[in-house]
Amino acid sequence: MAVPVALAAAVAGCSGDDTSTTAATSTVVSTSGAPQRTTEQAAEEQGPGVRIAIGAARPVVVPAEAIMDIKAPAEWGDAASGLRCTVTDSTGRNEDLRSSDVKKRETIAGGEWITLWTFSSQPATEVTVGCRDTGNRIPADEAHYIRVTPRGANPN
Repeated sequence: MAVPVALAAAVAGCSGDDTSTTAATSTVVSTSGAPQRTTEQAAEEQGPGVRIAIGAARPVVVPAEAIMDIKAPAEWGDAASGLRCTVTDSTGRNEDLRSSDVKKRETIAGGEWITLWTFSSQPATEVTVGCRDTGNRIPADEAHYIRVTPRGANPN
């Protein structure tokens, strides 16, 4: 049923009538079945840094003279202490991760995040960052990704 509507809108848009063009461009038909993202989810995805799913690894470029933070959602609470992260450079060498007892909190894209670890590397290099939830402590209904951001990046 969606195909005839889309086809009719496309044909109507070809007639040269300005009103039909408006109708054609304003018609939205979703056939993917994928859930629509909320405004909050879209803002969260656009926050600073690199988002990395738990259990995956992604490349991260280290800006010049930057200290990098690995952050987790504050709502994970004590469950975040079960995360094990690694940072490797292009030669496969592990970077040292530093942590402190006081977890720095900040707001990023409307959510509260805590800094779990920091690391530094040669400027303008690419490292690979990955984290695992070793004890499956993160609740299933929570977002399952961390952020890697340069320290001092504007979180808004």
